[in-house]
Amino acid sequence: MRGAEPMYLIGNRVGCLCLHGLSASPQEMAWLAQHMHRQGFSAYVPRLYGHGTSREHFRRVLWRDWYLSALDGYHLLRAHCDHIFVMGLSMGGLLALRLAAAETVSGVVVLGSPLKLDAPLWLAHYLRYIRPVALTSSPDDTPLDARIRELQAQRGEPVTGRVSYFQMSTAGVAELHKLQGEVRRCLPQVRVPTLLIFSKQDQTVPYKNLALIQAGLVNAPVETLTLERSDHILTNDIECETVFAAAEAFVKRVLQLQNV
Repeated sequence: MRGAEPMYLIGNRVGCLCLHGLSASPQEMAWLAQHMHRQGFSAYVPRLYGHGTSREHFRRVLWRDWYLSALDGYHLLRAHCDHIFVMGLSMGGLLALRLAAAETVSGVVVLGSPLKLDAPLWLAHYLRYIRPVALTSSPDDTPLDARIRELQAQRGEPVTGRVSYFQMSTAGVAELHKLQGEVRRCLPQVRVPTLLIFSKQDQTVPYKNLALIQAGLVNAPVETLTLERSDHILTNDIECETVFAAAEAFVKRVLQLQNV
């Protein structure tokens, strides 16, 4: 898919691994990565397995495939960087937490991630065999896509709009449900500073997930930021610059505490 390519921006020896969400692509994390790179940091946005290719490919993946994509990105940055911060939007934030529980990272930024959704996701384990598509939308029917196209033009980037499947497969939802359970179990193993950024206007991930994740991070110092106007794609929506500034300030604070 055009615009779904990974992005690697080489800077100093502090790296930011930026992970996109379910059915999306590196496009939704590109502006955050570019912002961090302008501050001198290295940044890598991997394309998670099964994304940015075809819906048929996406239906065959497992959550561990997404995690291995994130882990590959971690090791790519580790070859160049002494300190790594993992940042993830939605499902990408769950992968970031899972990675922080198992690998050596300096900090985590979680953006609107669904530890628990109100919908009965367990049904997807059965529906995946009889109804492959759970939700369909048009790439051009939202104000957000129009905003993204306008900003892409202003930034001199290819005007792709959101690069996503715009069809949520039930197989993907079933794997997200499995990933949620895995992350719930591993939250106590996260021991590094964590920034949680959620919006009260998120129509996809209920705001209560901020408190749920914070409650599970019993061994990690946690900071929170609440947005008042953004919907789910925090890195592209109207408060995205607030998100970028908060992530930047968090990284610099943690590095200062670690005497880097």
